Amino acid sequence: GINMAILSQAQGIGFAVPAKRVADLLATWFTPEKRARLWLGLRFNRVERAIVVADVQDDSPAAKSGMQKNDRVVAVDGQEFHDVLRLERALIHKKAGDVVKFDVERSGATRSVSITLAGLPKLSAANLMLNRFGVQVQPLTRDLAEALGISLIQGLLVANVEQNSPAAKAGFQRKMVITQVGGEEITSMDRLAEQLADVKKDDMVSMSVIVTERRGNVILQQTANVSLKAR
Repeated sequence: GINMAILSQAQGIGFAVPAKRVADLLATWFTPEKRARLWLGLRFNRVERAIVVADVQDDSPAAKSGMQKNDRVVAVDGQEFHDVLRLERALIHKKAGDVVKFDVERSGATRSVSITLAGLPKLSAANLMLNRFGVQVQPLTRDLAEALGISLIQGLLVANVEQNSPAAKAGFQRKMVITQVGGEEITSMDRLAEQLADVKKDDMVSMSVIVTERRGNVILQQTANVSLKAR
């Protein structure tokens, strides 16, 4: 397990999250689609010590190659895997056009299935923010921050807000700065794009914003936390 807390008043009793649960969660993140922008179209589950295909995405390279739900994965490129996370980590080191050979067991028989990985278009955090929430943003640079009198060097500057959009309904305005999305600080546009790629319609997403107001020679800053419903 992974220790999460210690009850100091009870002889150091600890509370832990099972390591298997953490590994299963990581396996949903370390996929070719999310980490390498490669389209495979498979989701896996571990059943006892075997890896089983849990889902095959329609029209994906895996579906077109004949992979089926409940196929038991015997080997990938000749290597046996008994852990989904290890398999996913191996796949994210591939590149578009690579052929991956799956040996699978189906209805008591073993067969080989070759899947050619396809490339996915690069995600744009700015486009996702606009499409999901109706807010046009740009990375906050040092020059922009100085021009606006903002004592920040990291975040997203709100450049425009669509009328009647989720952002408009939440009170977003030009020159606001978004510092966090989903409880995570904005450190790069690529990481933000990965976060937003998982957001579905009607999902509620929390954001931290800073509002700057100039009163004469005094600049006032206020921080607010808002929730936006994705469209």
